[in-house]
Amino acid sequence: MATDNTDIDEQLSTSGPDPVPAETGSTSTEPAVADPDAEDSTAAEDAVVGGLSENVAGALVYLFAPFIAVLFYLLEDRNEFVRFHAAQSIVVFGGFFAVGMGVFMMGFVLEFLPFVGWMLSLAISMLTFLVLAPLGFILWVLLTYKAVTGERYALPVAGEIAERYV
Repeated sequence: MATDNTDIDEQLSTSGPDPVPAETGSTSTEPAVADPDAEDSTAAEDAVVGGLSENVAGALVYLFAPFIAVLFYLLEDRNEFVRFHAAQSIVVFGGFFAVGMGVFMMGFVLEFLPFVGWMLSLAISMLTFLVLAPLGFILWVLLTYKAVTGERYALPVAGEIAERYV
């Protein structure tokens, strides 16, 4: 018992929507499926250490300064934006760290002076803290904001030093 399926095949092919629409008049020059081997030049330029964008990496060197800045400066060799911000972060916040350690050591030595040593140590430590802490916080916020917005903002002295090492 054989049946002729040509009538059924014709009805199925002409009735209802086409399950795979044909591309008619497609003028797009881009392939329908992205080639995983092809590199997008803008994405390759923006990607830095760990696949981060350069703005995020530039902000991270300030947020966790100066330790992450040293790491990013050593690992990132192509992106000048990240290298500049890392170098500037090392100069600025490494300088703050060095001054803080120097004041601590000086305070420690002054405490051995009889009678007035502890007062001098306290006065110098408090004066340094009252000047450096607000200045450091303002610079931290400003430089992080500038890096996130993509601006290569150079501080007067630290920026010049950082430019030499980029």
